[in-house]
Amino acid sequence: MRRWRTRTIAIVAAVALIVVAAGGILVWRLSRPAAASSAATTTTTVKATKTTQRTSVSATGTLSPQNQAYLNFPAGGTVSTVNVTLGQSVVAGQVLATEDTTTLASVVTSAQAAVDSAQSSLDTLDSSSSATSAQIEAAKAQLAAAQAKLTTAKNDLAGATMTAPFAGVVAQVNLTPNSKVNGTTSTTTGPGTTTTISSTTSAAAQIVVVDTRTWLVNSTVGMADLASLKQGLTCTVTPTGSTTSLAGTLTSIGIVGTTTAGTTSYPVIVTLAGNPTGLYIGGSADVSIVVSEVTVLTVPTAAVQQENGQTYVTVVANGVHTKTNVTVGRTFGARTEITAGLAENDEVLVTTQVSASGTSSRQGYGGRSGFPSGSRPSGFGAGGANGAAPSNLPTSRAS
Repeated sequence: MRRWRTRTIAIVAAVALIVVAAGGILVWRLSRPAAASSAATTTTTVKATKTTQRTSVSATGTLSPQNQAYLNFPAGGTVSTVNVTLGQSVVAGQVLATEDTTTLASVVTSAQAAVDSAQSSLDTLDSSSSATSAQIEAAKAQLAAAQAKLTTAKNDLAGATMTAPFAGVVAQVNLTPNSKVNGTTSTTTGPGTTTTISSTTSAAAQIVVVDTRTWLVNSTVGMADLASLKQGLTCTVTPTGSTTSLAGTLTSIGIVGTTTAGTTSYPVIVTLAGNPTGLYIGGSADVSIVVSEVTVLTVPTAAVQQENGQTYVTVVANGVHTKTNVTVGRTFGARTEITAGLAENDEVLVTTQVSASGTSSRQGYGGRSGFPSGSRPSGFGAGGANGAAPSNLPTSRAS
């Protein structure tokens, strides 16, 4: 028992020594002076250059053929033939399907007889001295109604032969020979049209033909961007998964918005130029609508400094550093427009501070909001329709 007590005392003493030592180390580490962070400042010279700066509106959209035909027989009847299959290429005017014309031809004959009768009645009244003006007007109205029915009957008979309105690919076939169909109107879209095809119209179409050589993008923009857009603006379109951008033109701007979760968007259509290949109906694409494009003299934003209310850059010429007052214009991200005080190819000083961790930061234009004198260029809002950063922030490329 005595040996056990001695061993216990020894263990407790050892633990106490460890705790005291650990506490001392902790106190030393907390109380010692912090190591001063080291930083190095480096300077470089960069030429003032003219660059082409773009202000653009960004959006995403869905690829669709420019030319789409949702075809139906105009009159109900029995399908006689179906001459195409899904995915088949067709030419303009090619017969796609036909409808039995027996009944339709009979309707035309009856309608023609009605027109002839109405015309005869009108002729009789016109030649009668006792006919009143009211009788003649009534006869004219009856003739017009009969002629309208004849026109419809002839159109139904002609529509019994369904043809392709343009060269393309058959995207849908909802017809089988000897089946009964209801008559309905056909819808064809193309460049310059703003017709929107509903899912119901698309699903109900008897045959659908699309032109996969010409394309457009259906997209939307927020209210903040709407005012800066106009038809004819140049666009670039990048299909999802592609590294190649396609040229396009803004051809339609909708003024009736759709509100979802408190955010209102407006439809726009961008028509692609030429005959791009490798695109897929319903595929997504990024759209950049160029609102403005200017070529201006710029320097790195970090080269612009402020002192005593003056904006200046440090010009380096023949090894001599000279503070030169400048007038700044718009800021395009990492570069700032210089409207006065510099010439193209003047070299300016850019100061870069490199911390001990290896990261660097450029010193310049302290306290700036990104726009000279605290202002924003026209067209820049505080945020998009959903509260995100505005989509029309400028991008730049060298001219």
